[in-house]
Amino acid sequence: MKGALHMAKVGDKVPSATLRMMGPEGPKALSTEELFASGKKVVAFALPGAFTPT
Repeated sequence: MKGALHMAKVGDKVPSATLRMMGPEGPKALSTEELFASGKKVVAFALPGAFTPT
């Protein structure tokens, strides 16, 4: 199936990646391990993009 959708479940791990967060001195690199550290609760939500067939 092309473009299969994987639904996240409670307890799923976020893939490892480096993100950028704007701080007082400019952009700062932030890893997903730092952002979603153990013991933190995270709520994820998404909206369909503009001009998509959803």
